[in-house]
Amino acid sequence: MKKNIIAVCDSDAEYACNFAEYLNNKKKLPFQAEAFTNAQTLCDYAGKNPPEILLIAEGDVDSRVENLGAENLIVLSDERDREEEQHKCVYKYQSAESIIQEVMTYYANSSSPAFYAMSERRMSVLGVYSPVARCGKTLFALTAGQLLGETKSVLYVNMEEYSGFGELFSMQIEKSLTDFFYELRCKEGNALHGVQELIRPMGKMDYLPPVESPEDIREILFSEWMQLFELIRKNSRYEIMILDVGNSVEQLFRVLNLCSRVYMPVQEDLMARCKLSQFRKLIKSWGAIEEERIREVRLPAFQPEGRDNNLIEALSWGKWGSCVRKVLEKNGEFKGAGKP
Repeated sequence: MKKNIIAVCDSDAEYACNFAEYLNNKKKLPFQAEAFTNAQTLCDYAGKNPPEILLIAEGDVDSRVENLGAENLIVLSDERDREEEQHKCVYKYQSAESIIQEVMTYYANSSSPAFYAMSERRMSVLGVYSPVARCGKTLFALTAGQLLGETKSVLYVNMEEYSGFGELFSMQIEKSLTDFFYELRCKEGNALHGVQELIRPMGKMDYLPPVESPEDIREILFSEWMQLFELIRKNSRYEIMILDVGNSVEQLFRVLNLCSRVYMPVQEDLMARCKLSQFRKLIKSWGAIEEERIREVRLPAFQPEGRDNNLIEALSWGKWGSCVRKVLEKNGEFKGAGKP
């Protein structure tokens, strides 16, 4: 499928070329980036190949560029919080990921038909759950996301009472799933735009900032989770969605039943074995989910030594990363990697 064009124009050739190269290395973006170092070459190209999005340094905007009539023209500003009446402005010297996030949020809100037609691929849903505490469940889910994200587009959704993300990753979260579900109930704004505004990058995958308190998780109905998942499935480019499921989720077994596979980290101590046995008896007596879809996982010890990106990078390597990769390979999660 031919990708839409995102044009990057800046008389600073190094900036334009490096940023375009970064965009092209982001396999999850449904765009092909082209770099330009002056308005004339941009206009010559755009006359035959109109870009879906045009990112241009404020010093390079002139009458020729204005006359292109680009629907999604975004100015790369040298100043923070710069505002223009005519065009959206993005601060150009922030991280590339932050620029992409702002651009994609603006693009979603522009209601461009191309955005809604990006893809309707069949998305596989993987669950990570355990009735046993402190078994490495979330670290396994995060590692799986990083490993699968090497070749596929992955979205991670944390459904726990306490994710710990704010402290672990030093996050300043402006909006979270708490806000999304509140707006969904109040019918405020466009639900799809609400999801797109939430999505954030984390290493080789994306994620939705988790809820802020355990009460929030307990109040979310199964039907509301389904609305969220359907919005993602129908309107996103993700090939895999990983659900990191906690015990307070409403209709837990129905959530697990949404997953093609459920990875269940376990431990070998007495209480862990008793809890696991109780869980197995429940799903068998209730007919909640086929046992063959559940994969027990025994993980090596892993003590995170860093935070933020250092932790995310460390997850994929060493004994821990190798173990998780083998589990995923054994269950065929890498099949079809790299194929459209």
